[in-house]
Amino acid sequence: MKTLKALLFIVLFSIPSLAFADLTGRWSCNDGGTYYVRQLGKEVFWYGEHNPNNPGWSNTASGYIDGNRIILRWADVPKGSIMQEGILILQTGPYQNQMQSIFKTGGFGGSIWNRS
Repeated sequence: MKTLKALLFIVLFSIPSLAFADLTGRWSCNDGGTYYVRQLGKEVFWYGEHNPNNPGWSNTASGYIDGNRIILRWADVPKGSIMQEGILILQTGPYQNQMQSIFKTGGFGGSIWNRS
């Protein structure tokens, strides 16, 4: 019985830590870009660019975490030559080392991000 209680305690208190794991860091995307993500609590911010010296595109995004989903408003910035904007909804994997788009508007090119 003690073992079962200890196991239940570990499971119950490890689930919230997965839900709020920190996404802060560098991410590579299948659009060829690098994204620099900062998480503050449930808020998420990023700067992404295709090529730091001469980017065809560069964008920023901000939004919030809702469970295993990240809801973002993104916009291209004038460091690149493309000027679009839209909404992204991403879903994180169980260890939050990958994010995948499940909804996007505005012509956003990327769909899979991996922590790099």
